[in-house]
Amino acid sequence: MLSTHCYTYKTKGVRKVTIRKASIHDAERILMAAPKALVDAPYMLSTVEDIEKLSFEDIKRELNYYSTNANYLKLVAEYENEIVGVIDFKNGNKEKVAHQGSFAMTVLPQYRNLGVGRALVETMISWARNNETIEKVCLEVMEDNHGAIHLYKSLNFIEEGRKARAVKIDGRYQDLIQMALFV
Repeated sequence: MLSTHCYTYKTKGVRKVTIRKASIHDAERILMAAPKALVDAPYMLSTVEDIEKLSFEDIKRELNYYSTNANYLKLVAEYENEIVGVIDFKNGNKEKVAHQGSFAMTVLPQYRNLGVGRALVETMISWARNNETIEKVCLEVMEDNHGAIHLYKSLNFIEEGRKARAVKIDGRYQDLIQMALFV
């Protein structure tokens, strides 16, 4: 079971990043890392203002909820005891859509393009393949986020559709590309 394992990845620049299941003890470090992950992050849907509304207790409740649902997963990427990335996956909450779910990921700016995101997604995919319920992993990505799209395609995600003009930033629209991987 993933909860008892840590996975170590060597990133570009020869850093060793550990990927592991998040625990309630990570709440404070996740809350501290969240606004940092939104620096220079034009493709994130959340804003610093959204994060500032969250309390330590909110994060603890969320982590507890994830730990009690076998079809939810929250992983952290650590480097030298600092959380440098987070990915979370939730499946559908109704029987007919429980076989699929979606994920979201954040990586601190100084750890982007080093393989941390790939390590998080690969670990999440491995978990999904070993989960008896999950058959399909979905995501949405802004059309101009070429680096993320390249990553997902390299991991065999396919484009399933688009939500036209789904995001509005400073008066400019972005389509959300819907992608999926059958596990």
